[in-house]
Amino acid sequence: MPASISITVSVSTPYTLQCFWMTGSKRNRPCDTCRRRKTRCHTDERETTCVLCKFHGQQCTYDQTPRHRKRAASLIARADDQAISTPHVRRSTIPGTGVEEYDALPEGSTLLKRTLGLQNSHHSQYLGINNPLNVYILGRNIVPESATRPTGAIQVRFVHPLHAFRILPDADTVGHALESSILNSIERAVEGHGPDLVSLYFRVIHPAFPILHKEVFLEKYARSYREFAPPLLAAVYLLASGYWDYSDVLASKPKPDMKALKQLAVDSLHHALQRAKLSTIQACLLISQHHSEDALGEIDLNMTSQLVQLVHRLGLHLDASDWDIPHWEISLRRRLSWACYMQDKWLAFVQGHPSFMSIESWDVSSLTANDFPETEEDETAGSSEVEKGRLVFMNMAGLTEILSDVLTMVLSPRAQRSVQTDGRGLIALLDRIKPLQIRLKDWFSALPEGLKMDTAASMKLTSVGYLRLAYLAIEAGIHRQITLSSIQHAQRNAGLVAICRSAARERFSNTVDFLKRLYASHLASFWYMSSAKCAALVFYFGRLLGDSAQSIEEKNDLDELLKAYKWALKVNSEAGASFARQSTSLIQASEGVSLLESNRSSSIVLPFAHDDGLSHNTSPAGHGYAQPPYLALPSDQSSPANVSLAGRNDDINSMTGEWMYDANAIADTWEAQSGDTSLYDMSL
Repeated sequence: MPASISITVSVSTPYTLQCFWMTGSKRNRPCDTCRRRKTRCHTDERETTCVLCKFHGQQCTYDQTPRHRKRAASLIARADDQAISTPHVRRSTIPGTGVEEYDALPEGSTLLKRTLGLQNSHHSQYLGINNPLNVYILGRNIVPESATRPTGAIQVRFVHPLHAFRILPDADTVGHALESSILNSIERAVEGHGPDLVSLYFRVIHPAFPILHKEVFLEKYARSYREFAPPLLAAVYLLASGYWDYSDVLASKPKPDMKALKQLAVDSLHHALQRAKLSTIQACLLISQHHSEDALGEIDLNMTSQLVQLVHRLGLHLDASDWDIPHWEISLRRRLSWACYMQDKWLAFVQGHPSFMSIESWDVSSLTANDFPETEEDETAGSSEVEKGRLVFMNMAGLTEILSDVLTMVLSPRAQRSVQTDGRGLIALLDRIKPLQIRLKDWFSALPEGLKMDTAASMKLTSVGYLRLAYLAIEAGIHRQITLSSIQHAQRNAGLVAICRSAARERFSNTVDFLKRLYASHLASFWYMSSAKCAALVFYFGRLLGDSAQSIEEKNDLDELLKAYKWALKVNSEAGASFARQSTSLIQASEGVSLLESNRSSSIVLPFAHDDGLSHNTSPAGHGYAQPPYLALPSDQSSPANVSLAGRNDDINSMTGEWMYDANAIADTWEAQSGDTSLYDMSL
């Protein structure tokens, strides 16, 4: 070990926790020094010198007049026109790139100057508070950027007084020398159709799942495909290939080998993890969105665990709003942060495992419209709606925040043990659920008008379907827990159980209606990675309701709904919805489950023993499960259909989200008929 380590700290911009802009013409523009460095000029309150000038002990002047800048967007627009928007002309990217690092490119020629997470030949690692290099100390010597750095010095870049990154060369990592050959293999796999696939990706996938920066991507692609991380380029080609027939140029040509392309993406990702950048995060997210035949989700689990590690390594668990990085990268990091957060929580929900991310380590504020730079709609038939995609992504992030609390307050082992040991039984669970119900209702009520299911533009794809399905899946997950608890406490809270089951049946019926009313513009659009498992989860919830039916009438009713559910999935699958096809496969796999504890090959029983003395009826032939006893109800209330619901509405398009059953609304009727006065108040 060396006796000492030389650390070079790069500082090129002012750092303040809060920015205060003084009134007057000078404070409305950057000082001369900040203008030359192209950094934001911050001045503390009641100060006349900006933080950077004060830090370096230099005069803060405003003598230079603003120079007219050539917008980089014009370059990108030209690159876009040349490489993307003329699909009928054969194009190819430049075979090589002379870019060592983007800061060396001419002024106004790139958006990538001062980038932190997308450097060409370096990668960064976030340094936490207790980092081994001990960089967050007072009095650290700052080496100017123009100074000669000691040989072997560790480079550290501060982007904020409290946040720093170690900058490392890619060349020192395992597998870096193979990148060029892997990129060439990826290009050969798509047989020269790369530019057309990129065009297709930004028409269909990107508006619905905006985790790339379009201008940055096209700028790099116009120079050379060799500027990309191999897994990202392969993932873009892979997802775009799923919409091969949506390109007039590609539709008449043979499709590339999707399995080979997927394998290239996954294999190259393992190498890219050694030098992780934002492009590595993007690759992980896009590969996860490719609907695979991995029924148990092991690949998704492994990918997500790696993804969360990268989130922490690259500082994506932190809000970069005040960091010294380009504005476009701030918004990109925020979108990526939420995309990773969403994947972690939704996979935990549909896979039944704990979330990898904890709320204590998550510090990213909610997305805003300013985080989405692309606003121009592509009028080509079969394109996705840009504005609607933005709204869907933002509201999916908000819904995921509620889901995170559902995972913690209802589905976590600690929460379930707390409910089980609480002497109030079902009521204890409802106490936990009611605040979540209110938040779900408020979330649904606040959805923009443009996110209604029947508002798709003509000849456009819309991704609003996956948002609605996600909402219905959370409801099903919550009601599944209520149903399981009600089975245990059927005799103790018979009246309340009937109310709960009626609300549960309503939610399952609404999902059946939802699947029936999907248009072609929904079915062919982008569906989120968890959509298939969400649809399967709702079906399992409906099957639980049928298995625990309280009467013959209810059992027959739920059997019909289950048949309608499977039929809707089948029809949607044949109409091209990949999520429906995968969901059907999951359901079929679940019906072949065998319990090792039983000597019989395939018997499935509910995990609750009943000592109520009721006879156990067997299921209809071919159902493959043992029918549990019907739960006892007062004689004149044997069917939950007789229980009224507040705010009931069978139209999924006008559903208000008020799925909270109002015990007060039926208290008088129930008390008169059953004498039960212990109804739980679930009203608002």
